[in-house]
Amino acid sequence: MNAHKPLPAARPAPLMRGVLLFCVILYCVGAPAKTLRMGIFPYFSPEQLIGLHKPLKDYLAHETGLPIRLVSAPDFKTFRQGTAAGRYDLLVTAPHLGRLAERQARYRWLAVTSNYSEAVFVARRDGPIHRIADLRGKRLALPPRLAIIHQMALETLEATGLEGGRDVTIVPYKSHDRALYAVILGETDAAAVGRPTWRRYQAPEKRSLRVIGRSRPIPGFAIMVHRDLPKETAEALRRALEAFPGTPVGKTYFDTTGLEGVRPISPQDLAVLDHYLARIEAAREAASQ
Repeated sequence: MNAHKPLPAARPAPLMRGVLLFCVILYCVGAPAKTLRMGIFPYFSPEQLIGLHKPLKDYLAHETGLPIRLVSAPDFKTFRQGTAAGRYDLLVTAPHLGRLAERQARYRWLAVTSNYSEAVFVARRDGPIHRIADLRGKRLALPPRLAIIHQMALETLEATGLEGGRDVTIVPYKSHDRALYAVILGETDAAAVGRPTWRRYQAPEKRSLRVIGRSRPIPGFAIMVHRDLPKETAEALRRALEAFPGTPVGKTYFDTTGLEGVRPISPQDLAVLDHYLARIEAAREAASQ
């Protein structure tokens, strides 16, 4: 009896050959890099934020080879909730929210911007308000109650012998720029906004306002990374960020935004932020009662 001839090897179907080729390509070059979400604190409108921070995003993406997308939120509360949920891989946020993200949402510091912020009190130049003490019986526009500038402004009033809500009517607005517009439009007698907002606002209406006082300073913006990112990715971002101020595009960026550069966060910075976080938490508890 003739021995059976071996059967020819089965040839993979076209679809299976395509799957095998795709797997080989992934093995050789790796899966497409995840697009990182860079969350920007909503202190201006989305259009303004994109225009301001796109140079930083583009530089970090170019230097690290990682795709990065700018995202924000419609208001402070939504942004804080997104941060707490870890929806952002990178953060450029208010310093106290950075400290909170470190404590509660597994973020770590890459840097803090070199500028400082403060609550800048302004009133109409043609009005009777020349100093903070003149705010007694007046209406003061502020960012939202849980914004650090709001608490800095209240603390400054207290140091002048005024109590917000009793001696001065506090009118919270959705954002810093909206609080500034309130005094320009005559909705309030004065406003207190963050120093970066005041410095960047260059519309002709600014000439109708005068600075009547300032609060104590706090650190600039927190720049952070989520701990779920691989350590090598976080370090690549840190190296790129540290080099950014020395580049032509970086110098333009820091001049345009008023953020001045980057530096490490210090224990003294954290102590100041913890002080205002305690005030914010007390205000939240009071509002819930």
